[in-house]
Amino acid sequence: CPSSSGKPNHADILLVNLQYVSEVEIINDRTETPPPLASLNVSKLATKARTEKEEKLSQAYAISAGVSLEGQQLFQTIHKT
Repeated sequence: CPSSSGKPNHADILLVNLQYVSEVEIINDRTETPPPLASLNVSKLATKARTEKEEKLSQAYAISAGVSLEGQQLFQTIHKT
């Protein structure tokens, strides 16, 4: 189904907990193939993962070094700016 945002390359996704489903009824069966998925920029994803890992390691180091919670929050705020 088309996206509620109206963007052509987006779609709404609904997750349903199947433990609460007791019956399924197909109202409209689609026969056409879905559009191809957008390509992923693997190098950008790898860079983002590396950066996030380094940030988490620095946070873990601050905790193990005995830095107060206020000090950690101050560092994170300054780091974000």
